[in-house]
Amino acid sequence: MAARTTPAPSAPATPVDTENGQATWYGAAPPGRCASPTLPFGTVLTVTNIQSGARTTCVVDDREQAGYPRVVDMSPSGFGQLADPSQGVVDVTITW
Repeated sequence: MAARTTPAPSAPATPVDTENGQATWYGAAPPGRCASPTLPFGTVLTVTNIQSGARTTCVVDDREQAGYPRVVDMSPSGFGQLADPSQGVVDVTITW
């Protein structure tokens, strides 16, 4: 008779924090980097364009000074993965 095995419990899902607001871009930001008004430096953000679903990631290494509703100020190349940079501002969800 074969021994019965029970599956190991799965690890709980990692908590995810989210915030909705606006993303902008600034020319001084290196590719893959971004600014946040409040999140700690080194935080990895996933930024998702609410309208199109396009998404990218960036690492917080600067402060965004405009404040809410601006939640992230991105490199031109990062913003370009979400929307045409000529748009200037896009509604996003950030997760970390």
